[in-house]
Amino acid sequence: MADKILEFVHTSTGKQIAAALGLPVPPMLKRAKAGYAEKSLANSNALVGASAFGPVASAVVKALDSMGASIKVSADLAGLDGIKQAAAKAKVDVSISQADNGVPENVYVLDVTAAANVADLRLLYDFFNPRLRKVPSNSRIVVIGRPRGDCKDALAETAQSSLPGFIRSLAKESGKNGTTANLIQVKTGAENGIEGALRFFLSPHSAFVTGQVLPVVGAPKGVKVAAFSEKPLTGKLAVVTGAARGIGAAIAEVLAREGATVIGVDRPADESTLGATMSSIGGIACPLDITDADAGKKLAAVAAGKGGKIDIIVHNAGITRDKMMRNMAAHLWDMVLDVNLGAIVRCNDQLLAGDAFGANARIVCISSIGGIAGNAGQTNYAATKSAVIGYVDAMAKQLEGKGISINAIAPGFIETQMTAAIPVVTREVARRLSSLSQGGLPVDIAEAVTFMASPLAAGVNGATLRVCGQNLVGA
Repeated sequence: MADKILEFVHTSTGKQIAAALGLPVPPMLKRAKAGYAEKSLANSNALVGASAFGPVASAVVKALDSMGASIKVSADLAGLDGIKQAAAKAKVDVSISQADNGVPENVYVLDVTAAANVADLRLLYDFFNPRLRKVPSNSRIVVIGRPRGDCKDALAETAQSSLPGFIRSLAKESGKNGTTANLIQVKTGAENGIEGALRFFLSPHSAFVTGQVLPVVGAPKGVKVAAFSEKPLTGKLAVVTGAARGIGAAIAEVLAREGATVIGVDRPADESTLGATMSSIGGIACPLDITDADAGKKLAAVAAGKGGKIDIIVHNAGITRDKMMRNMAAHLWDMVLDVNLGAIVRCNDQLLAGDAFGANARIVCISSIGGIAGNAGQTNYAATKSAVIGYVDAMAKQLEGKGISINAIAPGFIETQMTAAIPVVTREVARRLSSLSQGGLPVDIAEAVTFMASPLAAGVNGATLRVCGQNLVGA
């Protein structure tokens, strides 16, 4: 369902009325119109800073250069030397920022992995304070730090622990013009995974992702972080459950856009819609009740029939059966638990037992901010979506040795048929309760899933990424 208020306030009349009444004007987000491009930042000026010269600064400079960005530095920053040394070593050109002369940057990347005490955090202020008033709309901000437990002493851990709070607050301040701000926490030794994460966070593919923390912990056993290539999923076989319509159909479409052959799964009752969806992307329709006791085995057989193993599986199928706990019938509890959680566990267990996954396979599960914050009347649904987050975290440790990664995406308010049925006042409130002051689109979830399913996320495992415009519920 279209967001009529968002559309109206961006008309000439709407702008005048909003200004006269002092109404907020949600930004128009610039979403990707095509697949990942090698030189995705060819027309972008990127201001870069670093707390010290090191492997992260070097990885950042190389990544931005490979994306075609014009790398800028500022002479008044204490972190200037780190970037200059990294650029010199990589033989990459950098130039002085011209923001004061009317040419502001639209990409900002700050490496503070070397921040080891309170005084070192001053770089955050020095880097951002003079510039935030002039940040163009739909700009991208990324801060890079270290994850919990990666530092050598308590003081360094303390400094690094400031970054999630900082980035969440910065995202709330900068979202008014569609700018996003995110934190990458790179584990020592996993610096080769930075480029993939930057390609996602610095691009229109992440337009509805802000205020988030993404750990880059290193690739699973036997997985090499490959150089970027366009259509990175070429030759991959992907399974998407709940693929007939809505978010599932969008996921299937974006995976196919990046080169994957998609097996779309949905209930036999939706076979006609599923067939039409798959036909439009050259996919394969697989009418199947995902709660079938042998669903995993049947999916493996379909994949084998197409001459391959499953490289990607996206567990998107899910239902709601909302009732206050005191009024909930047992069958409604059981139904939601089985579809949203039991089916995922059974299916993965069968695929793993049957050696149905291809080398370096990637599993993506759909959670929800409802599983993080909870909702009245959704104890069954929230329990499953919270469990998915725990499942992903636990399974990552088990699957790492097999060369398989598993991650989750947690959507917020997304414009679907389901949310269109919400009462109008409730729906409008839900739309505005985010740093970007609007709901997301199914394609926003699809873009995040595709990132997690692709080589760009080779260093990401066991993570849950919220795609919610930094919804203030559970933020």
